[in-house]
Amino acid sequence: MSNSKPTTTASSPNGLASLWEAYIFQLRKRPILTKALTSAVLSGLGNVAAQVAVERKGLRGLDVGRLWRFTALGLLLSPVSHYKFLWLENLFRFARGKTAVYGKLAIDQLVFGPIFNVLFYVLMAILEGQPSAMGGLIKSNFWPTTVNSWKVWPIASFISFNYVPAELRVLFVNVVAFFWVIILSGIAARK
Repeated sequence: MSNSKPTTTASSPNGLASLWEAYIFQLRKRPILTKALTSAVLSGLGNVAAQVAVERKGLRGLDVGRLWRFTALGLLLSPVSHYKFLWLENLFRFARGKTAVYGKLAIDQLVFGPIFNVLFYVLMAILEGQPSAMGGLIKSNFWPTTVNSWKVWPIASFISFNYVPAELRVLFVNVVAFFWVIILSGIAARK
């Protein structure tokens, strides 16, 4: 009979708690790298879910290039989100309550939302090896993307600014973005 303690696994409640603790440790030790890798994984998984479940491509029909582009987008845009949230916290450091929440929300949606939409199309064109297509992508997709984003992101941002601790906001946004990618793919697939 062994006197060793039972080990916890990721499937047990203690295992999940240990994984969460490890994530928080890494988040505090290496915030940008941890957020970037988490974002890359969630962006990639969101794209796989969109291609397989929404577009009905199946795993064999998976567009691997598109998967890698979305993974790279998550990796590249996450540090921008990190600094955006830091900047907003600093800007509203003396504001409390509704003033802080609605101020951050307004700047996030009216300034950063459109900037992120442009960045998305710029990076996508570059990652697809077609930087000359940037202007056309932005011109034809910016306004529809922005209008559709205002159906999802103000609510997500309101929740984030009200209830999510500052260090976990990028993670929260990444989880919402996982579903946002699926929604956008569904819209694109119907067209």
